[in-house]
Formats: sequence, C-alpha cells, structure tokens
Amino acid sequence: MRVMLIGADFEENLGLGMIAAVAERAGHEVRIVPFNDAAARKRIADEVASANPDVVGLSIQFQHRSHEFLSLSRMLRQRGFAGHVTAGGQFPTLAHGEVLGRGHGIDSVVLHDGEETFVELLAALENGTALDAVRGLAFAAAGGVKRTAGRGLGTSLDAHPFPIRYRRPARHAGVPFVPIMASRGCWGSCSYCSITSFYRDAKRDGGGALLRFRSPDNVAEEMARLTHALGEACVFCFHDDNFLLPKPADSLARVSAIVCALRDRGVENAGFIGKCRPETLNPELAVKLRELGVVRLYVGVENVARAGSEHLNRGVQHRAVARALEACDQAGIFACYNLLVFEPEATLAHVRENIAFMRAHPAQPVNFCRAEPYYGTPLQLGLAEAGKIGGSYLGWNYRIDDARTELCFRIASAAFRERNYRCDGVANRYMGVGYAAKLVEHFHPDRAGAHRRLLERAESLTRAITLDTAALLEKAVDLAESASLGGVAAVDAVDAIERKTALLALEVAASDRVWQHELDQFYAEVDGFVRRLGEPRVARRAPAKSRPNVALTASLALWALGASACGGDTGTDAPKDGGKDDHFVADPPPPDGGYDAEPDQMVVDALPDDGGKDASDDGDSMVADPPPADGGMSLNDTDVRRLDVIDQWVDTGARRAAKSRDLPLYEPPEIEIAAVRVGDAIEATLRGAPEGAAFRWEAEGPIDGAERTVRWTPAEGADDALRVAVRTRGGISVASLRAKAVKVG
Repeated sequence: MRVMLIGADFEENLGLGMIAAVAERAGHEVRIVPFNDAAARKRIADEVASANPDVVGLSIQFQHRSHEFLSLSRMLRQRGFAGHVTAGGQFPTLAHGEVLGRGHGIDSVVLHDGEETFVELLAALENGTALDAVRGLAFAAAGGVKRTAGRGLGTSLDAHPFPIRYRRPARHAGVPFVPIMASRGCWGSCSYCSITSFYRDAKRDGGGALLRFRSPDNVAEEMARLTHALGEACVFCFHDDNFLLPKPADSLARVSAIVCALRDRGVENAGFIGKCRPETLNPELAVKLRELGVVRLYVGVENVARAGSEHLNRGVQHRAVARALEACDQAGIFACYNLLVFEPEATLAHVRENIAFMRAHPAQPVNFCRAEPYYGTPLQLGLAEAGKIGGSYLGWNYRIDDARTELCFRIASAAFRERNYRCDGVANRYMGVGYAAKLVEHFHPDRAGAHRRLLERAESLTRAITLDTAALLEKAVDLAESASLGGVAAVDAVDAIERKTALLALEVAASDRVWQHELDQFYAEVDGFVRRLGEPRVARRAPAKSRPNVALTASLALWALGASACGGDTGTDAPKDGGKDDHFVADPPPPDGGYDAEPDQMVVDALPDDGGKDASDDGDSMVADPPPADGGMSLNDTDVRRLDVIDQWVDTGARRAAKSRDLPLYEPPEIEIAAVRVGDAIEATLRGAPEGAAFRWEAEGPIDGAERTVRWTPAEGADDALRVAVRTRGGISVASLRAKAVKVG
C-alpha cells in the first residue's frame, strides 16, 4: 500500500515517524508531508492528487488545528481523491463521532496508540476484508459511526521500531535539537488535560497501564544511533508526558541507567530536556540530574493559588511549585513554566496570587493564559453538564463565573495579545534566553569566563521581562477591580474601560519594542559565543558492540546527509540570526503563536488562523455542520440578550467567539498591519478594522496621518516599532510592526 502521512512539523514529528516506521516494517511505502498552516492546504491537496496514494493519514494531535485538517480532508474529496482517509491523535480519538459523522470525508479514526491498529487497518484495506475485526478503530458505516473492540494500552514499547527520522534536526545554540519519547502516559488527572483524557479513555476501552516505559537500554540505543549519525553531541528533548516519576529515587535510577547505557555506546555529554510535575522534583534530585546532563525542565506549575490548583484538579502540587523552581535554579537547570491564571472559578484574588508568585521567581520565564475546555476533558464535560459551555466540538468556550475576573481576562487578552501569543512575541522569545545560555555552558568549551557572562546576562534579561509582565498584568487586574459595572453610568463606564484598556495595550506594545531589541542583542551574543568558542564537544565513536536496528538504520544515512526519508521535506538547520529560531520552547507553538486567533481567545494552544473559513479558492468557505444544541444561543437580534449567560461561537469554526455583551470588550476587531518601504519611510496600512473604528498610532519616529494608512519614518539609532490601537463598539485590539521586519522591495 502507498501511504501519505500528513501532520504538523514545527519540530520533527515523532508521531508520524513512529507510524511510518511500523508501516514500512509491514512492507508499505510511506511518505511524510508536513502541514504547518492553513495556507498549505491547497498545495498539499495538489500533492495528494498527484501522488494518488492508497491511504492518507491525518495526524490531528490538538483541537486548535482540527478544522484545518478537516477542511483539508474535504478538499481532498472535492479534488476527487477516492482513497481511504484515516485520522489519529488526541482530538479525533475523543471526538471520533463528530469527525466521522459530519461530512468531512474521513473514513476511519485510529483510536489511542496507533501503531498496531494502523498496520492492521492497512492490511484490511489491502486484502479487502471488513474493518470490524480491526481493534481500536472507529469508522463510518452505513448505519452511522461504528467503534470496534478496544485495543487498550500495550505494555511493550520496546517492541516498536524506532521512529523514522525524515529530516535533519533544528539547531539550538549550534547544537542539534532531537526530539525523543521514552515513555507514554501520565498518572495525573488534571481537569483540563486532553492527554490524560486520551489515555484514560484507552484504559476504559481495553485496559492496560496508564504509564508505560521503554527500557533504558532501548532508549539509549536510539539516542546513540542518532548521535553517531550526526557525528556530534545532541540535546535530546524528551516528549514524555512526565520525564520524572512520582518518586525521586525512581527518576534518578532511570535517568542514570539511560546515561550509563549511552556511555556504553560511546556517547557522552548528551543534553536532556524534559517536563515534570513540581512535586516530583526536590533539591537533591535536581543536583544529580544536572550532573547527568539535564539542561532544561518545563515545570508544570499551572496555577499557584490553592483554590485555582484545586479547581484544575492539580491536587496539592501548589505546595511544591516554589521548591521545584528553586531546586532547578540552585542546581543550574534552566526552568520555565506556564500559568493558567484564568479558569472557570478564578477570582481576582487568585490572579493576584499568581502575579505575586511571578514576582517571587523572576529568574524563570513564564507565560500566562486561560485553561481551555478541550473536547472530552473533565473541564469540558463538567462545564457542559452545568450548562456553562458554548461553541462546538471544534472549539468550546465559557465565561468565567466572576464578572470582574471575566472582564480582567478580556482586558489581558487585548493587552497581551502580541506579547503572549505571537510566535516571535516577547513571551516566546524570552523563554529561550536562559536555555540558550545553558546550552552554551554545557556543550561549548569555556574561554575567559564566557559562560559566566552569558549566564549573568540571561538571568538579568529574564528577571526584567518577568517583572515587567507581572507589573503590566497587575494593571489589568487593577482596571477590572476598579471598573464601574452596570447602573446608570454604564455607557460612561464602558468608555472608560475601553480607553484604559487601549492605553494599557499600547503600553505593553511599547515595552515589547524595548524587549525585542534586547532579545535581538542577546541572541546575537549567543551566536557570537558559539562561533568564537568553537565546535560543541563531540561524542566518541560508536563501539563495535552497538547493536543494529533495521527500522532506524534505513533512514539514518539519508538523515545524516540532510536528505529526506519517506519523501518528506528536508527541513533546514536553524538560522543563526539571533531572532528566527531562538525561541527554544520545549513544545513550540503554531507558527502564528495565536497571533491570528480571535483576539480575546487567550488559549493554551493557539487557535487556528481562519476560524473555519477555508483558505482555498474552491468555495469551501465554512464548516458545513450547524452549531450544536447548547442552549439555543444565537446571534440574531432577538436572541442576543441570551449571550449574557454563556458565550457562543458564531459558527462551528474555532475562531469567532461572541462574548456576552453585559461586559465590555466582547468583540475586539481582528487587525493586522501591512507595510512597504518608500525611501527612508514606511507606508503602513491597517487591515481588518471595521467602518467607524477609531485609531491611535504610536512610534518613536514621526508618523504622517491618523487613519488607516500612515507614512512612518522610523527613528534613527533606535529599534523603532509602529503601534496602533483600534477601538470599535465591541472592543480593543493593538497591532505592532518592527521597522527591521519591513524589507526593501
């Protein structure tokens, strides 16, 4: 069978590589096609039409991009593709009824772990046998959607071949960045987590252990082969749901065993990146982990308020978050974290607790957002049961119970839209500052105290940005707390809130201009250190006893030469320009970082960029199915008052959320700045603002004009940025444009 696998490729996609490996082992021909943004759908559809494979597999891991993949499937059918289309991942597993039953052109969904099920599916299709016998599958049948017997969670991860490596890895501070997975599953039960919901559904369906491991020897074998294929030491990013185990002694034993097995295979000085829950890390373990090569840990803080932690079903982990971050700091491990400061039961007091935590730990970078109700999670199901959810399976929405906290969420969404969710925004870029310094320290020889100077610079910059974010977020809380809500002065109150929100958003944008310049300088300094300090410490040659692995060996020769296995794109080494591949996030966001999402949807995983509106020119302009039965909410004139209770999507796209109108900032405009250089000036045009909108342009250099198009002359000797605040009847949006981003011609 000829198979084409399509999925995200922001970094090398391990899931696609694993499925490709088992399919190739079974004798099938596999091609991997990256799909990173909505604009690529037409190109990919043409590629599928040209190749005409027997099977197309869609890897739909996260809900925020679900409509992009579903619209791609519909486009394939419009182009006349008659082969089998299957999908896999967290979202289609949990939402298989809607994925298969709403006319998207998908024939089957591979549920849960896909390796064995996918191979059996290919065999059934090749032999023309019924799909009923394929365990762990859901498929479209004459009578509707059918789900076969569960496969459960297998225990022998070592039995799987190593994933196909279909392109060269990116480089971080000159070091190859290689994703790897050594375990699957999580013992937690966080209410917002689609990962735990995915595995618990599998356990209910067919049994098995929630937490499963590859053996240290098996993990080290793959790592050694990858290292020797490149001929240099690598930093390995473990995409395990939890890199550390519940007991520190077990974590130390496992990581030590992997390191020892690596040394037996001639690999030394490997770097490790992983994720952990705070309660699994203590100071003693952190010191040992750093000695073993751990350079970075993403610590799952999520919410430090005791009530917020309980609301998200994080247990008592809030007691351990400070200790975990301090342990990393003292041991020399770079740590970063995220805060779900907004959740259904949040109050302003809870938000202030999280701000205080940010101030108490300024050396660690942080981003903040809202807990999103992903399909099938306890958070989504609980809100639905309570009648507090709107939207559809492509994107659920809710209103925070406390009105002032909901208002604070809207203010913060407008003010921090670009800082928090642009991929090249300050929050994402500064996540990599301390990490870059740690990589230089770990992999490059020190000369004349270079490491110390770079680490000091990284800590100073990180502290400054963290404290700035805390101060600006506190201003949003103050504004929400002091706002006049309702009453005879409602119109004046709304006006005041919107004006102050616009000013706050412009203040954030002005601050971002400064930080972006500082970040550029820092990453240029890293690049300079890497060039001056020489090549990274290399791994020793592989000993003769290193055992072969047929599935991996088939792609390593091509991988090492930069060619593409499985017919996928080759990818390129990350540029060393101090700004294009310097985010260093353990789980990189989509390329738009949420920047093109609905401005007031502050989300954990950024929403897609077209809200269900297809980017093709074939007329597939809207998701076909109507909104679900979720309380009868609609946006017609007679029913708009009902939005005072629950927010609702205008359509089943995952972008345009209509906020309840009893509070301000319910419908911010979606804007962007287009620009072209004209001599020494830049002509900038605002796009997306509706008629009647008010504008406020700002920059360090002079601006000629005040409407939709202005001529801006950037200030000399400054890293100038143009900023515009747009105010409509429904809300505030701010966009910015750096002068250096506007190219000549």
